[in-house]
Amino acid sequence: MRHLLWVAAFALSATLFSADIPGGLARISEGLPNNTYEVALSPAYTLKPGGAYLTSELRYQANEDFGAGFGFGAGEVGFNFGVNGTWYIAPDVDSQPAFSVLGGIYLNRVVQSNYLAIRVAPTLSKMIPQDWGKVTPYASAQMTPSFRLVEADNNFSIRTNVGTLFELKAMQGLRIFTELGLAVMNSNSEIVFGISYPFKAL
Repeated sequence: MRHLLWVAAFALSATLFSADIPGGLARISEGLPNNTYEVALSPAYTLKPGGAYLTSELRYQANEDFGAGFGFGAGEVGFNFGVNGTWYIAPDVDSQPAFSVLGGIYLNRVVQSNYLAIRVAPTLSKMIPQDWGKVTPYASAQMTPSFRLVEADNNFSIRTNVGTLFELKAMQGLRIFTELGLAVMNSNSEIVFGISYPFKAL
């Protein structure tokens, strides 16, 4: 009986929508060349509550160990904006996957409430070269403590994201993402698509 109650509590927590940041991750753990920018757009559909959501982000790769970004997202469930930094801890070499950790702080509005949200997302990815380009599967765990403004209500959300990045030689640098986000605790599941384009500053 006790185990049944734990399973029921876990299933309920996985379906509740908290102050998690919608819009997916849409990034791998391998950094871009130094002094490179990247513009990313990732339309998503969130479940419970359901609705379309679009995230845009400008990213900058300062060096091989660190990248920074500013993002804005909006849709039927609310909006968010914030800044993040990514630490590239282990490179993708031989049989070793790349490993990075993203940390960010966001102002997040969901279900008519405003939250200060902190996102931490360790990510693994492994590039598979192809004749026509590259395929890079990736997986992450997003952990988001959030703090409601005005009326105190703190939450902690967990979501896992699994996706694949496609880079086609014929598209001259354009990158395409497909991603599935799965709610674990106080979060929402979502389907995410994305495109990004890296470029050097003039």
